[in-house]
Amino acid sequence: MDHRNIIVNLPCYSLAGAVGDTYTHPQNHTCNFWRPCQRLNLHEELCRELINCITAADHFRDRHGIVGLQRKKPIICQWAGCLKQISKHNYVRHVRERHLGCRRRS
Repeated sequence: MDHRNIIVNLPCYSLAGAVGDTYTHPQNHTCNFWRPCQRLNLHEELCRELINCITAADHFRDRHGIVGLQRKKPIICQWAGCLKQISKHNYVRHVRERHLGCRRRS
């Protein structure tokens, strides 16, 4: 028998579920799911520091200076492709929900 012409397409059971469905279904992630920050700096370069829903507030305070502003002060979201105007007190919630995929608890 000549084995060179036989096509075999066996399923790979050892990898089934290894990664889960976080990457194909980001709505299934947990708040411990790390993603690179895509906020643009003054040179229009992405931050790319890994953040998650839990670390987002500290990250934007420490790395991007979103601190000490009046609560209702409007700011522009600098996440790549967004540019939405948001009140300072809603900024981290916006990033968590819109860009990191976290949902608020009901």
